[in-house]
Amino acid sequence: MTNNHYFEGMDIRDARKQAGFTQVQLSEATGIDQASISRMENGKQGITLEYLKRIAGALGVNLGDLVGDAGRH
Repeated sequence: MTNNHYFEGMDIRDARKQAGFTQVQLSEATGIDQASISRMENGKQGITLEYLKRIAGALGVNLGDLVGDAGRH
C-alpha cells in the first residue's frame, strides 16, 4: 500500500547539518536525489512518509525529531 500523504515544514536542513551530512551525502545514504532534498529543505517539495523514514534512518534520528510541531495538528 502506497502512502501518498505529504509532510511539510520539516526541519530537515538542521537535522542534516547537525548529523554532519551534506545534501550529496544524504542523497547517497537515502537514495533520494540531491535536487529533491534541496527542494524539501526549502519547502518547495512536500515529503512523503517513505522519504521521511529514509531521511530519519540515515541521520540516526526519530521521525518525531524531524516532524516536530508540523506533525501535530
